Amino acid sequence: MTCNTVLVAQTSKEWSQCSGGEGPIVDVIISGCSAVIHRALDDYNQAILLNPSYANAYNNRGVIYRLKGDYDRAIKDYDEAIWLDSSIPAFFYNRAIAYTEKQDYDRAIADFEMVLRFNSKNALALYGRGVVRLKKGDSQTGSADIADAKAINPNVAEEFEHSAKR
Repeated sequence: MTCNTVLVAQTSKEWSQCSGGEGPIVDVIISGCSAVIHRALDDYNQAILLNPSYANAYNNRGVIYRLKGDYDRAIKDYDEAIWLDSSIPAFFYNRAIAYTEKQDYDRAIADFEMVLRFNSKNALALYGRGVVRLKKGDSQTGSADIADAKAINPNVAEEFEHSAKR
């Protein structure tokens, strides 16, 4: 068995554990997901070392940091991704989610608005901005954003919750 075969086998097992494929045992799921996340973080660190101008690697590493609750490191990586390539709305969206989780609502709104400059009908960005506006106590415009988002995509609430978890 080669090293690559072992690595693929370990990764497959970890993915299976992470997705609950080996049963709904929480400790197994957490262990599998932790291993997958750690390996992905290592891979993105290596990609950045090999190509420091690879914006997607910074963005994806930022997602991992955000999922780990390290919002400052996540935001720093999103900043770098945006500096390298400001034409990708997902970088702004991901940073908006991190700012939202950090409760830095003004910056979250600014990033959701950047996404909306790319596409004014982006239901996820409208919904996110609405949620943040509600958190800030602006119920009128927050509710209007959420209603507009649901008019574009009736499933936006579920999709927003899913996007914030990945």
